Amino acid sequence: MFQSLRFLCFSSYKGSETLDSTGDNAQSIPRLRSIRRASYYARVPRQVLISTLSRENSVSRSAPPSTGTASTYSSSFVSDAESNVTSSSATSESPSLSPEALAKSPGTIPSLDSHTPYVSILQVDGTLRPPQITFDGYGPYGGRFAPESLIDFLNNLTSFFEATISDPSFWSEYATYQRPEPTPLQIASKLTSLAGGATIWVKREDQSEYGSHKSRNILGQLLLARRMGFTEIVTDCAAAKHGKCTAAMCARLGMRCVVIIGAADALAQQEDVLKMKILGARVLTARTPSGIGSLRAAITEALCYSVCNYESAYYLMGGPVGPSPLPTLTRTFQALLGEEVAAQMHKAAGCQPDAIVTAIGSGSGAVGMFRPFLTNPTIRLICVEATGAAALDNGEMGVLQGARTLMLQNWDGQVLDSHSISPDLNLSTVGPEVAHWKECGRIQIKTATDADALDGFKIMRYHEGILPGLDSSHAVGTAIDLAKELGPGKNVILLVTGCDAIGLGLDV
Repeated sequence: MFQSLRFLCFSSYKGSETLDSTGDNAQSIPRLRSIRRASYYARVPRQVLISTLSRENSVSRSAPPSTGTASTYSSSFVSDAESNVTSSSATSESPSLSPEALAKSPGTIPSLDSHTPYVSILQVDGTLRPPQITFDGYGPYGGRFAPESLIDFLNNLTSFFEATISDPSFWSEYATYQRPEPTPLQIASKLTSLAGGATIWVKREDQSEYGSHKSRNILGQLLLARRMGFTEIVTDCAAAKHGKCTAAMCARLGMRCVVIIGAADALAQQEDVLKMKILGARVLTARTPSGIGSLRAAITEALCYSVCNYESAYYLMGGPVGPSPLPTLTRTFQALLGEEVAAQMHKAAGCQPDAIVTAIGSGSGAVGMFRPFLTNPTIRLICVEATGAAALDNGEMGVLQGARTLMLQNWDGQVLDSHSISPDLNLSTVGPEVAHWKECGRIQIKTATDADALDGFKIMRYHEGILPGLDSSHAVGTAIDLAKELGPGKNVILLVTGCDAIGLGLDV
C-alpha cells in the first residue's frame, strides 16, 4: 500500500493557523518555496525494517557521509513527517536485532560503552573545553530518515558541528552568554523528612532563563547556527518556557525566530504565547491530521518548515529526537546540565549521587542529567513518564519524525495519540538514545498519572515553596518513594523545571 506525500509549506499552509507576530526580529520572513517532488511510503514488516538497520549514527564522521564511505543514504519523507516506517536509509555491515530477539538472546543484549570514561566539558575552574565528539551510543535506534532535500544539509551540519565543537573559540563565545552562576543544587529538607530515608536534592532549573532546562542546548545550537550563516531559527514548542527562552536568545543574537506550538498547547498558554511574540518571535500553531494540537504536531510542522526552507532556516529541535546528527547536538550541549550536578554534588557532599530522577517526554532532561553518570553502574537512573504517553514503557520500535526509536503505535504501525497534563510529556515517542538505554537496562522506567503529577505539584508547593513545572511534578512521588527505599545516608537528585502557566491555573 502506498500513499503520496503532502508537504505542508507555509506558502500554502493548511495544517496550521498563524498568530500575529510582533517585534523587530520577526520582520522580513523570507518567502517560502513549495516542494513539488512526490514521495511514497509503505508499511514494511518490522522484520524487514530491522534487517536494514543502518550504522550512520554510530560511525565517526572522519569523512562526510555524502562520500559514501560510511553508509549510503536514500529516504523518503512520510505524510505529515510521521509514519512507523519509511523507505530509507542505509546498508549495515551487520544487521541488528529486534527488541524481541534481544530479549530471547541474552548474549546479544546491547551494552553501553562502559569502558570509555566520560570526558567533561566543564572544568574544575569553571572554564569549558572542547569535548570528544562521538556519534555512537544509539544501538539499533537513531539513524537518518529524511527527504533528499535535507540530506546535504544534515551532512554539512555533521561536518560543521565536528569542526566547531572542537574549536576553543566556540566555547569561549559560549561562556560569554552563560549564566554567571549555575542553577542551584540544594537539599529539599522537608521532602527528605517526608520520605524518612535518603537525602533528596533538587536541581533548580526553575531558576534558569524562563524556567527552561533546555537553555544549554538552545544557546549552543543558536551559536552554531549563527556560525553557519543562518539568520532564522525555527523550533518546536510544548511548554512555552522553551519557546520564550529561544525567542529571548534569538533577540540577543539578532536572529529571526519562528516558534511552532501545538494549537491546544497554545490555547492553554495564551499569556506565554503573547510573551513569545513580545520577545520578537513569530508564533505558528499546528495540529496533526487526527486533530491533536500537541508537541507531536509541533515537531511535525517544524520539520516541514525546515524542509521548505532548508537554505534559510535552521531547525533547533526542542528535544533529542529527529534525524542524525540532531540528537547528538542536543545531548552534547545538554550534558552540561549533568556536569553541573556532578560538580555541585561533589562540592556539597563530597560524593556522587546514588540515584537521579527526572520526568521524561522526548528526553532532554534525561540526556542532560544522566549522560555524565552513564558509565557508573552504581548510580540508579530513573525516568518517569506520563501514563498516557509512556513510549518507553509501552512503545515498540518504529520510525517517526526522522529517526528510529520507540513509539506508541497500533498493530498497523500507525502513530497513536498520547495524553498528559504536561505539554512537554505529551508525546508519542522518545529520543533514540534513551530508547537504547532502556534496551540496555541502564535506566529504570516509572509512570505517573495526571493525578500523581498534581499531587507532586502540591507537595513541592506546600513543603518546599517551589512551583515546579507539570513535567517535573510527575517525578516527585517517585523521588520520595526512592528515598524511602534507599534509606538514610544515600542521596537522590530530582530535576525541577520552571512552572507552566497551566500549573499556575490549577486549583491547589
